[in-house]
Amino acid sequence: MATRRLWPIALLLLGAFTPAAALACSRVLSNSNGQSAVVGRTMDLYLDDRAALVLRPRGLEAGGLVSTSVPNARRWRVKHGSVGVMSVGTVLADGLNERGLNVNLLYLSGSDYGSASSGKPVLSNLRMAEFVLDNFATVEEAIAGLAQVQIVSDQILDRNWGLHLSMADRRGRSAVVEFIGGRMVVHQGNQTRVMTNEPPLAWQLQNLKRYRPFGGTLPLPGDVDPASRFVRASTFLSTLPKASTPDEAEANLYGVMKNVAVPAGAEDYSGGQAEDSWQTLWTVIANLDQGSYAFQLARNPYPIWVELSRLRFSGGGPMRRLDVQSPALTGDVSDLLNRS
Repeated sequence: MATRRLWPIALLLLGAFTPAAALACSRVLSNSNGQSAVVGRTMDLYLDDRAALVLRPRGLEAGGLVSTSVPNARRWRVKHGSVGVMSVGTVLADGLNERGLNVNLLYLSGSDYGSASSGKPVLSNLRMAEFVLDNFATVEEAIAGLAQVQIVSDQILDRNWGLHLSMADRRGRSAVVEFIGGRMVVHQGNQTRVMTNEPPLAWQLQNLKRYRPFGGTLPLPGDVDPASRFVRASTFLSTLPKASTPDEAEANLYGVMKNVAVPAGAEDYSGGQAEDSWQTLWTVIANLDQGSYAFQLARNPYPIWVELSRLRFSGGGPMRRLDVQSPALTGDVSDLLNRS
């Protein structure tokens, strides 16, 4: 990412998916811009997650559960180095690996991971992003790998978190993985380019048809609940022009992300049952082809970024962590992350 890149840069069917207070987020994949596969993601949360930028080197030992120890927990050594955002000190919420695979963890109330007695190795739902980034290079590989483990609900901050995840690779392939009724439900293709929170993706896609850009009669919703953010993101993604450069593709997607970000102090007037309409803490723009990963705190007007080609993923060793809370931090921080 060049140094010039300073970005100006509900329905009754909610039912069982009514969430408790948690995190809300939006994720958008731009894969038809004529330049690069680019993913934008916001993190919206009811508390400061003290986000940190982390580098996971090859050879790092990983796995296990967050809140407890079990004998059959899935463990591994990192195969593909990655960079990402560590949330609340423990959970890798977002990341991009050196093979161009991007993963995003988002909240989905009502997620049901099934019985831990399946006989498969156990993987914490809080570890899903690092499992995928550490081990796989493509969306197809990641889906196959997730099918070989038993995801279990894990606890942090004295609560369990229902989570679903989205993935995209540098060829622009995309998937959303949800856990409903004890089963892993996989959606693939361009219908998965947008993901927010509850209800699940199948409901969101049906709801989309009620709005004018998708054949319905309703105007765009302006509130901040997950269903409204899904409609707005889908609409603005569908109208993005072709980009003339990778920088422009990123800037265009950032414009979409600003339209689904939740300002500080915003309230949800949708009348729906969603409680996870919290303010946006940070935004990420990941260019999967170019191997750049940009991060911006909502309270800092300047982004930071890393170029994965400049990061040292070899040599094993501990995970490296960069505190990104300083308002003085700006621009390319690849060297800082290497030294952290």
